[in-house]
Amino acid sequence: MTDNNSTNNNINVIGSRIGYAARLGLLLLMMIARGAGAVAQTPATGSAPVVGPTGVQWEEVGREANDLLLRYLRIDTTNPPGNEIAAAGFFAAICQREGIEHRVFEPAPGRGIIWARLRGDGSQRPLILLNHLDVVPHSPEHWSTGAFAGTIKGDFIYGRGAMDMKSLGIAQFMAMLLLNRARVPLRRDLIFLGTADEEAGGLMGAGWFVRNHPELLGKAEFLLNEGGSNYVEDDGRVRAVGISPAEKTPAWLRLTARGEPGHASIPRAESSVNRLLRALSRLVDYSSPLKLTPAVEQAFRSFSPLMEGREAARFANLRAAITDPDFVMSLEADPPMKALFHNTISITMLSGSSKINVIPPLATAEIDTRLVPGENLARWIEEIRGVIRDPNISIEPILAFEGNESPTETALVRSIRATLVRRHPGALITHPVVAGFTDSHYFREAGIASYGFSPFLAPPGRLGQGYHGNDERIGREAFTAGIRFLYEAVEDLAR
Repeated sequence: MTDNNSTNNNINVIGSRIGYAARLGLLLLMMIARGAGAVAQTPATGSAPVVGPTGVQWEEVGREANDLLLRYLRIDTTNPPGNEIAAAGFFAAICQREGIEHRVFEPAPGRGIIWARLRGDGSQRPLILLNHLDVVPHSPEHWSTGAFAGTIKGDFIYGRGAMDMKSLGIAQFMAMLLLNRARVPLRRDLIFLGTADEEAGGLMGAGWFVRNHPELLGKAEFLLNEGGSNYVEDDGRVRAVGISPAEKTPAWLRLTARGEPGHASIPRAESSVNRLLRALSRLVDYSSPLKLTPAVEQAFRSFSPLMEGREAARFANLRAAITDPDFVMSLEADPPMKALFHNTISITMLSGSSKINVIPPLATAEIDTRLVPGENLARWIEEIRGVIRDPNISIEPILAFEGNESPTETALVRSIRATLVRRHPGALITHPVVAGFTDSHYFREAGIASYGFSPFLAPPGRLGQGYHGNDERIGREAFTAGIRFLYEAVEDLAR
């Protein structure tokens, strides 16, 4: 997943008798950490359970899925350079053997995309199962196994991508395989889409595919991707499952300052570097106005049933609560919490002269800014211009998208809720607001309701860890149980 946010995150429970700071910290973790979200107030009750498929031997499915994941993890798709074409070929070979319609694309040498489809009767619009084939780099000296060895150690499967997100890709693919083998009649097409380049923004993957092959999206109605979160207690009781409808979007900007060059022995007050430093200093001291967006408001409101007294009331009516300066101060004091309410600015890359004794004509900075859902990019850039107050500094978008979100009451949400009713009665549905971003925005912009969702339900100690880090691994039990959860939800929606 782009940024260090995880589709498979679970939040450990905190006891019921905890104070405001602890509860605020729990909410913070659920809404920010690795793409987590607040718990919705809608319990997974009131829907009639649907009957799942018969004849599926889940132990055999688990063994097959474990084998496929191990083989998949052994394909090095580190981005850069990607080499996703090898992973696309891995899936294509299985599709060929199973008689599943599929196509492989190579947007650039070595970059690969796999598209596969099970056809429905067309009475409903398609569902897309989206995943990315690439993974982030790793530091071999900090791994206890080979990052691309595809290793089982104890109760875990190790390998780069085990959590982000080759495990979910295999779970999605298994759902397609099982539906195809059982010849389940479908009302809607089921599309499996594995893309390149997500870890670098997706321009050579999902972005390329949406631009160049919109016809293969089939006017889809729904899409499932990474980016959700789950809340599971230490004893394994599932408290909430996340269906993420929204995420903050990137506005990565390049600031270029111009000034008179020359020898460094004669300082120039208006040099490019000095201009840039003054502008960046203004940005460091700047905080954009607080914006309570509908997506964040519903997320806080939905968390309120798990709180008590005054805290519950504040989170249930956040619009009223933010009129209290003390409450706002408590939110603003924590940077991750503050990020939900503001467009944010992080200065990350600087470039000036190539020699210590030369004043350069140009100096640049690249800044990572993130926009709240619904923000307008052009308006935000003008706000930045007003802060830096220097016409000799240009602002150029490097990677930027408009903020967007999907509705929270749809047939897809109802199908996941029905599965949750059957498997974990009493659990709640979550609607995360993700501080990072995924490839979902490309599809929301194309009119497809897109959601982050993880079917892997386990306490943190048994789920796995190592997102973008060392010894990345997923729990074998969580992985195989998650395949069944996802299959049943997809079957309920598609049949």
